[in-house]
Amino acid sequence: MEEELQKILANADLDDAKKAEAIKAYVGSNFVPTSKYSDKVKEVETITTEKNNLSVEYENFKQTKMTEEEKKAEQAKKEAEANQKLMLEVSRTRAENIFAKAGFKEEDYSSILDSIVGVDIEKTKTLAESLCNSLLKQKENIEKQVKDTIVKGTQTPPAGNTNTTATSDVEKYEKLLEEATKKNDFVNIAYYTRLVQQEKNKQK
Repeated sequence: MEEELQKILANADLDDAKKAEAIKAYVGSNFVPTSKYSDKVKEVETITTEKNNLSVEYENFKQTKMTEEEKKAEQAKKEAEANQKLMLEVSRTRAENIFAKAGFKEEDYSSILDSIVGVDIEKTKTLAESLCNSLLKQKENIEKQVKDTIVKGTQTPPAGNTNTTATSDVEKYEKLLEEATKKNDFVNIAYYTRLVQQEKNKQK
């Protein structure tokens, strides 16, 4: 917009009157007048209100035409939906607490939460606990493997270079972190990130 207006104002072939007309023409062809915009907003609001009113009227009309049995069935359906929603919320909260107590952060489990949460609270609890135990066991095995690898690969540093082993450890952890990142393994990502930071802090 500013670029076009600058061109008009910088046009030496146009006097002030013609520049004003050019600006007016440009604005008129590219922008909706405020009055028209306001009218459009009111139109949309009116349509929305009418739609809501029709929805309410339809529900009232449906109630007048329903038998007592149908009304009871409708009420039972609404109660069942509300109960299901409540059970899902309770299950989700229970699962989140299990992950949190196991030491996992929200970003570690948020992507898999929906796949284990269900209306059966006990089943959700069992799935969450099973998954946590599996991840913790995996973490322990990885820690042991890393320690064994470090012990086997550790070499005595040359005289006068005491930081060689620490640097080697950092490189190993960074390589394992890179592999975990490629696999989207959030448990190992968090674990190796911490180890890399610890080794770097030792070198300071």
